[in-house]
Amino acid sequence: MVETKEPEKEIRSALEFLEPIEQKFVSISDLLVPKDLGTESQIFISRTYDAKTHFETTCDDIKDIYKRMMEFDFEEMKCKKNDFYGED
Repeated sequence: MVETKEPEKEIRSALEFLEPIEQKFVSISDLLVPKDLGTESQIFISRTYDAKTHFETTCDDIKDIYKRMMEFDFEEMKCKKNDFYGED
């Protein structure tokens, strides 16, 4: 995540440490969020993916979409033994 419009200046000391650099790709992308919850339109849109490790925010976003669609938390679903084996 960048703090300014000039991301290379933010990491200048790290780039100097890596010299000589043969190729470098720099781009800035906006992080987007849905304009509404989707409950009225039944169109559920995720947020823009970010760079956090292990898709941390992506998993949270999927759970949020599920909650908006189904009107209850994904965590509330409990698998019972009889769901799979026909036993209590």
